[in-house]
Amino acid sequence: MDWDDDTLLRRFDLYGALWAFCNRWHSGQGSRGYRILSRLSRAGYNPGLGLQQGRFESEEQAAIYRELLRYRRAV
Repeated sequence: MDWDDDTLLRRFDLYGALWAFCNRWHSGQGSRGYRILSRLSRAGYNPGLGLQQGRFESEEQAAIYRELLRYRRAV
């Protein structure tokens, strides 16, 4: 399957925001957030150094993260 650049960028932003959210808010190895982190890893996602240090790699990542904050209790 061929992916256009826009689709790849949206996926990168979503994965980055999910990684940052779950990394910050998961509640241990048995939690939903930890399972999501594992799935991202299995999908081949590796956050950049900036994201690992708390800096979003795009404005879209930051916007998605802010939306995810409404669901903190679910993770």
